[in-house]
Amino acid sequence: MKQKKGILYLSGFILIAVLMASCDKDAESVYAGEFTIDNTLYGPGPYYAIGFSFDKGQKVQTDAVPGPDITVHARTDIQGAVSGAYLDTPNLLPSFALAGDFATGTEAKTFFDELLAIGSYSWTLFADDISEHQVYVFKTRKENYVKFRIKNLVLNDTGDGPFAEITIEWRIQADGSTTFSQ
Repeated sequence: MKQKKGILYLSGFILIAVLMASCDKDAESVYAGEFTIDNTLYGPGPYYAIGFSFDKGQKVQTDAVPGPDITVHARTDIQGAVSGAYLDTPNLLPSFALAGDFATGTEAKTFFDELLAIGSYSWTLFADDISEHQVYVFKTRKENYVKFRIKNLVLNDTGDGPFAEITIEWRIQADGSTTFSQ
């Protein structure tokens, strides 16, 4: 009888240990996906925006540490009207390279899917004059390479000022190599 009781206690202890260990595991890493960000400011001051971290695979506030890899900004003309948008990074290193600019979403998607290695590019501090159907490569602050394509870009003049919203499809090579599995 004591043996059965001991086995019961041991089984219960093992079950609790397994459950506790599974709760401590990190969420599964995200290596690809789609996100939408805009240049809306939040908070009572200091203000913050929402950007995206490729290494974390999630949206991040600009006042977080570490902050996002990219944020979107509206560009205005001399009269103050929205004239375009650009992508910025707080890592202060040339991190963006335009890999391709296409007339259609189908062409951009095909190029994005077939881009399996980072080539030789001219890296810049930000992606200026962005538009739909462009494909970029990006280097994160952890020196991981990302490819992304701009699926949608919305530009508006609003009562709160110039507005830019971007939807991006992306894939990261999280081991620092210059090749993508897809």
